Amino acid sequence: MVILALILYTVFLFFPIVIVLITSFTSAEELAGTTDFIWWPKDFTFDAYKAIFEYDFYSDLTGMPGLVLGFVNTMWLTLVPLVIGLMVSGFSAYAFSKMDFPFKEPLFKISVIIRSIPLGAFGVISYVFYAAIGWTGDKGFLPLLIPGMLGSLGTVFFLRLFFDGIPNSLIEAATLDGAGFFQCFTKIMFPLAKPAFIAQFIFGFVAGYNSYLAPQLYLQDQPQFVTLQLYLSQIRELFPGIGSENIHMAAAILGMLPLVIIYCCLQKYFIEGIAEGGVKE
Repeated sequence: MVILALILYTVFLFFPIVIVLITSFTSAEELAGTTDFIWWPKDFTFDAYKAIFEYDFYSDLTGMPGLVLGFVNTMWLTLVPLVIGLMVSGFSAYAFSKMDFPFKEPLFKISVIIRSIPLGAFGVISYVFYAAIGWTGDKGFLPLLIPGMLGSLGTVFFLRLFFDGIPNSLIEAATLDGAGFFQCFTKIMFPLAKPAFIAQFIFGFVAGYNSYLAPQLYLQDQPQFVTLQLYLSQIRELFPGIGSENIHMAAAILGMLPLVIIYCCLQKYFIEGIAEGGVKE
């Protein structure tokens, strides 16, 4: 009974994706020629995928198809602050976990309290602040780039819990051998906590890749910085008309593909980290 329930759940879970995939391979003539739901196209065609790369507004403006431009912008706007911010968060978590300094616990508690505040409610205030310092208009990418490099309180909280499970004796032994702060972090803490860093990387990448509100707020007048999610939100305007649904679905499939690849490549490391857990004394 449990297996049957899981099978039904899987079918309902993947059914919309299958429909999107089938529609993307259906010709525009077949879509425009019927009002019925098409369960299986008469002739499979890649015309929708070709149309995305052949022509759109961004091709004339930048010389690059909108989907490609959106993907490139999404990658550097996501990966640059994510990688730098992840290391900054790692250093902070290491300091909170393995170092002694004044007001360590009160500062950590304050960071936990701040983390519980829904910062999305301050979107307008953030925009006013960034506008005041000149980070809007042609510099609208800066609010999406710079703050992320300063780390994340949620990542600090998660990594500290992982670091607490690593024996202090390893740090003490390395210190006696002359290792400093950065050497202890790069040669001991980071290798042992690699599964935790990978998990946070996956969460951060998915969040940045799917981000829509912030790019819409800061990049709406800068088409050269269009992100993938902004492009997908404009796909009906870029390819209007009856029978263009296959292009919309093809764009959705291509936009989904990088996340699927990332998941397939890093899944085993993520599961390995959950299975092994922290190192115990």
